[in-house]
Amino acid sequence: MATFQVLIDSELTAPEAWRRLLDLQAHSAVIPLTTVTGDVLEADRLIDGSRFVARTGVGPLAVDDAMVVESIVPPTVHAAGSVRIRKRGNVVRGRIELRIAPATTGCTVAWWQRIGVRGVPGVLDPLVSRVARAAYGRALRRLLAGA
Repeated sequence: MATFQVLIDSELTAPEAWRRLLDLQAHSAVIPLTTVTGDVLEADRLIDGSRFVARTGVGPLAVDDAMVVESIVPPTVHAAGSVRIRKRGNVVRGRIELRIAPATTGCTVAWWQRIGVRGVPGVLDPLVSRVARAAYGRALRRLLAGA
């Protein structure tokens, strides 16, 4: 599986960065050809066991990335928060770990991800890591900017 990390220093407070990054409806707006659906899509309503699906593609040429929240602890202005999400689809597997910690001038965001796609050989993991890191980094920065 490919692994990558994105680190971002933000001027936002930790709770505001959390709200923006875990507003799952906003992911549909910043990730090309992707729509996120689920029973709960707002950061303040996500709990352990929340399930959602990111569907990427066009028509029948789409892939469902089914995910479940395994653990979630929102940050405060004084304490870090984290969420662990497991990718449980038939095509996309892996996990996401997000940690947001207060800093002197805002917060620090650490997004770590392990991703595997059925049919993509492990020899391509370094390329997948580079491409995914760039794509997720761009999406995370857009989410933080409120785009």
